[in-house]
Amino acid sequence: MQTRRSATSLDAQIEEAFGRPITALRHDLENPAVRRVLEIRAMLAVVEQHLDQIRDRLHTATAPDRNCAELADEDLTVDAEWLAAAGRSRNHHAQAITSLLRAGPTASPRKQDHTATEATARSAFSPTPQASTTALPHR
Repeated sequence: MQTRRSATSLDAQIEEAFGRPITALRHDLENPAVRRVLEIRAMLAVVEQHLDQIRDRLHTATAPDRNCAELADEDLTVDAEWLAAAGRSRNHHAQAITSLLRAGPTASPRKQDHTATEATARSAFSPTPQASTTALPHR
């Protein structure tokens, strides 16, 4: 299975959050947020491929042109259980990715802009023009 190149249901959200396509993000693995998202995305791709296989197997087994006498209750039960388990796993991985994306990932580490913060700090602690010209009484 080629999971690294398989699309997932969350690729568009990942690309939107990081501002770059998945293929470009693979070159930014030194960024912890990118690395985590891509690791979970790889697992999501495996689970979604498995879901597709189970769904296809169930569709084949229950096709309208299929002889009902050929249906095996045990096979359908096992496939239904696998489908439920894979669905839970898919939801778990999707939730993990969504949580990481909500945490505010960045495509690359950004230098924090201290200019506005420093200006605010200076203005908050600088004496006002009026205070600087008025002498304080000595005691």
